[in-house]
Amino acid sequence: MMSQSSDVAAPRAALLAGTVLALCFTLTLLAAGMNLSFSVFLLPLEKALSADRGEVSSIISVALLLAGLMSPVTGTLMERLGPRILYPAGLALFASAFAIASQANSIYMLYASIGVMGGVSIACIGPVPAAVLINRWYHARVGTAMGVIYSASGVGTLIVSPAAAMLIAHFGWRATYQIYAVLLAALIPILFFMPWRKIRAGHPSYAQFHTAKAHSGADENPDVWTLKRAAGTAAFWGMAAAFFFAGAGVISVMIHSVSYMIESGIEPVYAATAFGFIGLLSPVGVIGFGALGDRLGPRRAVILSYFLSLSAIGGLFLIKYYPSPIAIPWLVISVGLSMGARGPTVSSMASRIFSGPHFGGIYGTISMGGGIGAAIGAWLGGLLQDIFHTSDALLIFSAIMILCSVSPFFLVRALRQQ
Repeated sequence: MMSQSSDVAAPRAALLAGTVLALCFTLTLLAAGMNLSFSVFLLPLEKALSADRGEVSSIISVALLLAGLMSPVTGTLMERLGPRILYPAGLALFASAFAIASQANSIYMLYASIGVMGGVSIACIGPVPAAVLINRWYHARVGTAMGVIYSASGVGTLIVSPAAAMLIAHFGWRATYQIYAVLLAALIPILFFMPWRKIRAGHPSYAQFHTAKAHSGADENPDVWTLKRAAGTAAFWGMAAAFFFAGAGVISVMIHSVSYMIESGIEPVYAATAFGFIGLLSPVGVIGFGALGDRLGPRRAVILSYFLSLSAIGGLFLIKYYPSPIAIPWLVISVGLSMGARGPTVSSMASRIFSGPHFGGIYGTISMGGGIGAAIGAWLGGLLQDIFHTSDALLIFSAIMILCSVSPFFLVRALRQQ
């Protein structure tokens, strides 16, 4: 179900389009930034709860997994209920998660709050619901707009993680989680003043297209994409596989790159600084690849991003076996520019192929593969190193996952034509 008939097209389309972009960017920044800042809480939580590092770090895997599994649900809810309900509910759940976490006396409370509640919250305010709104307002330049949205992850990491580190140093991890909760709760009343009916209606041209479809019985029209019909296509499964394998391959490198560099002889401070520069470059790469997809076609942009991801593995190989002044800059540039680059370009492909009243549910289901892959990659990347007693296992695993991820863009006809 799309926008109701009472939803009217906005007279100031450009202003509202900018408002939608800023709103989606801000919420995605909070979702990604507060989620990824968990790395700053890792040691304080480990010490306070007397838990193993593996137990504590697996909390983030639960959040990533739930965020991925909930993507089809929140994409559909955005279509059916609209942002007026979904966004405040997501923020309220996120604030509750941090409030509960601040009182945690056992790791199980953190699994329930940060892991389960946090994962669902991220799905509610993250990039999948944003893709629904962006598709309504930036249909002609959806790749560029989604590039801006996905860049929020890198910006969030740069802003939230250092702020969390300072807050923990001064007030402790419990007070920091309480500050998170208050900040998120304070944003909820602001959302009630947004012009939701106009935002939900979309750009005037999109609203006119939707109205025509609605009056022609879109749900019964065999030319209208539904989740069931989309799931019967190779393009659907090709994009889902691309997200899954990219999540596994890229996240495994991201999670373990700092420890890999330290074990290869790099000073810990230098390794952490290099990791920070990856987050700095990420917004440039995500927005750049989104714009590149609009100009050259999303398939060409995607393939170039995979080349950079493979190049990053080459940078890790150089750091370990052939140390040189260019090894770490090579790694930082390759990972920074390619991290998250598939998001906007694949979103653009999906909107071109499966555009219609059920796009939210379709794209959410496709994106689910990325969350599952990321959760598996974060865990399996470390497990393989323990099994084979060498960090080379990480490089081989990541390279295989990236090659599997790019293969649908050569094997699936509908994706080759994009």
